[in-house]
This record gives sequence, structure tokens and C-alpha cells, in this order.
Amino acid sequence: VSPPEMTNATCNITHYRYPLFTATYSGVLALGLPLNTLSLWLLLCRLGVRSVPLIYMANLALSDLLFTLSMPLRILYYARGHWPYGHLACMVSGTLFTVNLYSSSFFIMFISVDRFLAVVYPLRSRPLRTIGVAWKACAAVWVVIGAMAVPVALNHRASPNQKCVGWHCFEGYAQDQLRFGFNIICVAAVVGNVIPYSVIVGCTVVVVLMLRVQKASSSSSSSSVDWSRIVWLLVINLLIYTVCFIPFHVALVLYGLHRLQVLQSQFPFFDFHIGTTCLASANSFLDPLIYYFGSKILKIERGNTGTGV
Repeated sequence: VSPPEMTNATCNITHYRYPLFTATYSGVLALGLPLNTLSLWLLLCRLGVRSVPLIYMANLALSDLLFTLSMPLRILYYARGHWPYGHLACMVSGTLFTVNLYSSSFFIMFISVDRFLAVVYPLRSRPLRTIGVAWKACAAVWVVIGAMAVPVALNHRASPNQKCVGWHCFEGYAQDQLRFGFNIICVAAVVGNVIPYSVIVGCTVVVVLMLRVQKASSSSSSSSVDWSRIVWLLVINLLIYTVCFIPFHVALVLYGLHRLQVLQSQFPFFDFHIGTTCLASANSFLDPLIYYFGSKILKIERGNTGTGV
């Protein structure tokens, strides 16, 4: 989304968003690249994708890794305030943010649904909780996200800076780009954010309530450890989604309405959008918490049943 009109005749990076995004994306790169590389290696090579949750976690780690690999170009742009790398690099690096945002949404949702089925319907859900079904679900996500990425990429071309000699990327959109982009945002917010979030909240509430009942009726201390880890996994899923994705979409929709002059208000929509964009970027290095608790649960399940379910 484009920033407010600049009044200076020369290109400068004095607006606080430039050092803020430079620092934020540098932190995302420093934390996200090693954490997701290590997570993906552990999931693929050490644990092996031999169970349904691990397949979802491996795809989530891949999505986060792709996003962190786009960070150097973002850092260079916000550090310099100028984009000299052409349209293609702008489209790819800009689109990877959207790809990560919505693919992460679905993979986090799949992890929550899998744990919901494992706890609430452990026997009846076995035909759905197979490796083949998990791979098909992940493939479907990548196909849908890939199709959505095409119009997003076309709307993320570099644009000339009207106030000075230079080029914009990730900002400075023309009015027609703004309107087209807002239509995409509204569809993506419902399909890729509201629906997954509703599913995650529902799964978390049902599982927590059911495990509380089971824990109260059981005297097994080892079982309570299993329950505790499952609850933590679901709660972390929900917290990451709530902190990283929900505020970003609220701010993006409100700021889009404001830029299109549908919403008239003195509220600092642009500042709200900047802050929530930083939060959304943080999901790429927070997701390894999901892998940690998920792998612990699967080790316990394998120890109890001999298989990763």
C-alpha cells in the first residue's frame, strides 16, 4: 500500500518506516534464516516426513524459508530508499510476502485440525489423517497460493518515484493499482485469514475443553504430559496467528479503505499498517516454536504406539 504524499523534492529516507523496516527485516533474516534452515533439515533428515503433522510443519518451514530469502532485497531497498533491481526482482520479493502469509495460514490451520482429529476422533479420523492425504492437502495449498500469486505479482511492479529520481518497490502504487490490490486483499483476507482463524479457534477451544475433561478423569501422570504438550501446541498456533496475521489484515483493510477515500477519519491508518507489517513478518521466526512442541508430541506418540500418527 502506498505511503502518504512526500513533500520534499529530493529522495530521502527520513520517514521512520525506512529505519524501522530495515531493522525489522534484518532481524527477520538473522533469526529466520538459521532457524528455518535448521528446522527444515531436522524435519526432513532427522525426523523424516513419516507422519501427517511433520508434513505440514515441513511445508510451513519451507514457506518461512522462502520468505526469509527475500529479506536481503527488502533490507537494501529500505536502507537506500531506492529500487535499482528492476520489475522482476520487485515482483518476486514482494509476492513472497503474500505467499508466506497465506500458505502459513493454511499450514497452521492444518496442524490444528490434525491435532483436533487426533484427540476428538482418534479412530474415525484415521482415513483422513494419512500421509497421502496430507501431501495432497499441501499440494492444493501451493497450487491455490501460486494462482493467487500471479495477480499479486503483476500488481507489485516497481514504479517511478514521482517526487525525485528513483524507483519505488513495495510502496508508491498508482490509484488503479491500489483499487485492484484492495480487491485482492479483501478476497485473500476472507479466504486466507478469516476462515483459517475461525477453524483454529474452534479446534483449540474444543480440544482444550475435551482434554480438561479427560485429565480430570484420568490418574495417569504420563498422559497429562501428553495433554499439556498438545494444549501448548494449539495455544502457540493460535497466539502466532492472532499476533502476526489478524492485526495486519485489519490494518491493511482499514488503510485501503482510507486510501480509497471510503473511510474518512483522523486515525493514523498508515502508522497502524507499518506496525502490523512488522508483526506479520515476525511469524517466520516464531513458527519454529510449533516445530518444537509438535516434535515433542510426535516422539511421545511414537513411543506409546510405535507409529507417528
